[in-house]
Amino acid sequence: MHKAARNRALSADEKAANRLISSVRAKVERAFGTLKRGYGFFRTRYMGIPKVELEFLLNAMAFNLKKAVLMAGS
Repeated sequence: MHKAARNRALSADEKAANRLISSVRAKVERAFGTLKRGYGFFRTRYMGIPKVELEFLLNAMAFNLKKAVLMAGS
């Protein structure tokens, strides 16, 4: 995302790019925010890339399963 600074406004192209990026970014940030807030995934419990990757994948699967159940119930 492009950011304006003091004495430098965003150009029309930068604003358009931000608009395109923001729709995708909002969905991704919401998922990560839920993982951090709801699942406590702001710090890993294990050391090493394979263990951390497995922990993240399990959290992501739990998030997706919970979301699927809630969507099927509505």
